[in-house]
Amino acid sequence: MKPLFRSFSMFLRQVSKDSMLYAILAAPLLAGCAFRFGVPAAEAALCRHFGEVSILSGYYLLFDLFLCAMTPYIICFVSSMIMLAEYDENMAVYMSVTPVGKRGYIISRLGFPAAISILVSAVVMNFFSLTTWALPDLLITCTLSSLLSIAVSLLIVAFSHNRVEGMALAKLSGIILLGLPVPFFLFSGVQYLFSLLPSFWIAKLCIDGDYLLAMPPALLTSFLWIYGLYGRFAEKLS
Repeated sequence: MKPLFRSFSMFLRQVSKDSMLYAILAAPLLAGCAFRFGVPAAEAALCRHFGEVSILSGYYLLFDLFLCAMTPYIICFVSSMIMLAEYDENMAVYMSVTPVGKRGYIISRLGFPAAISILVSAVVMNFFSLTTWALPDLLITCTLSSLLSIAVSLLIVAFSHNRVEGMALAKLSGIILLGLPVPFFLFSGVQYLFSLLPSFWIAKLCIDGDYLLAMPPALLTSFLWIYGLYGRFAEKLS
């Protein structure tokens, strides 16, 4: 474990030296403020304008899910930027042949940040969520969101060679999050066309509350994405 923690401490030092990454890490707080105060204000304004009792309140859970997914997504995105910088400087290849190894390198760069993001996401949700969450439900959703974020980060580092390419691909990788709104707007069997996206099952779990139905596919799809993309990235380090 000592090589992993040394590798992780090196990662933290690299993040501390990059002011751009500091700014990126502030995004969940800014989004949380926008959702917590902006959405209810917009709801009140729209209801007054259209004379309706409720317009956006039925989608408060969707806003919460986006916020819950955004926090680990941002943290793991920062990790992927560090990994791409290390790959560009050949540090990643060097570290993969040290006692840390390829798997240890991934754990120290994505596993540890993803684990930390679970707690950070829970704290952000505690302050900025629009709906009321039971603690077990919140922790499960944050954990599934962190697994989803690992998959997104592996997608970025597996198919990019530098940070410029990584930032461009990050915009496309956000497609994986498109599964979140699907169960809110599609009610027929058509919604299951998005069943390969872990985010779809996260939303289904939160809407239906059926752990036996939604939890296994949420975990399975996340691990399949992680497994496939880990293999692709491991090839780059060979």
